[in-house]
Amino acid sequence: MNISGSGHISAGEHNERISISGSGRVDGNIRCIALHCSGSVRGEGNITCSEDVRVSGSAHFNKSVDADVVSVSGSVKVGGDVTAKTAIKISGSFGCGGSLKASLLSCSGAVDIGGEAEADEVRISGRINCAGLLNAEKIDIRMDGFNINSKIGSIGGSEIKIHNDRKGEKISRLPLLSKLVGAGGKIIVDELIEGDIVAIECVKAPRVVGRVIAIGADCEIDLVQYSEEIEIHPDAKVEKIEKI
Repeated sequence: MNISGSGHISAGEHNERISISGSGRVDGNIRCIALHCSGSVRGEGNITCSEDVRVSGSAHFNKSVDADVVSVSGSVKVGGDVTAKTAIKISGSFGCGGSLKASLLSCSGAVDIGGEAEADEVRISGRINCAGLLNAEKIDIRMDGFNINSKIGSIGGSEIKIHNDRKGEKISRLPLLSKLVGAGGKIIVDELIEGDIVAIECVKAPRVVGRVIAIGADCEIDLVQYSEEIEIHPDAKVEKIEKI
C-alpha cells in the first residue's frame, strides 16, 4: 500500500508493506509487515509490524510500537511501550512514555524514556533521560563534550562506560581509566550504578558498585563499593570507598 501526499490508514490487519510519502495518519490499531514513512505520520493506536517501522522525518504514535526494527531519522514520540526484537536505531530524537525493550538501542542525539529500558547493548551519543532502570550487558554513553544534563533512575550491566569526548582529550593518564574509557555534560543517577566493569566520568550518583571501577573526572559519588580493582581521578569527589 502506497500513499503519496496525504492520507490515512484504517485500523485492522494489513498483510502488506505500508509506505507513506508526505503526511499520513493511522486511525487505530494496525498489524502489517512494515510501515515506512517519509515526512510525517501520526498513529492513534498500537503499531505492530513483523518487519520494520522506518520514519524519515517525524512521527507521533499515541500508543505502543512493536516491530523487528525501529529506525528513525529525525524525531519520534511514542506514548506507550516500544519493543524491537532486533534494534532501535535513532538519528535525532526519540521519546517513549512507557518502557523500552530491544536487542540493540543505538541513538545519536537525544533519548527520553518514561519507564525502564532493557537491551543487550546500549550505544548513546548525546543525551539520555530514563526514569527507571537502564539495564544492558554493554552500555556505552558518550556525551560528546556537550553541556547537557541527563538523568537516569539506575544503571545496571556487565560493562558500563560513560564518558565525554573532549576533542580527543583523554580523561586521565591513569592506565585503567585510559584503557576502559579512552576519552569524556553531567549524568545524574538517582539510585545506583552496578556492573562488573564500570568506567565513568561526569556522573553524579549516590552509589557505584562493581568488580573493577574507574571513577573519572567531574564525578560526584557518595559511596563506591568494589571487589577487585579501583582507580579514582584526582578531580573526582568520592565520599566513601569500601572493598567488598
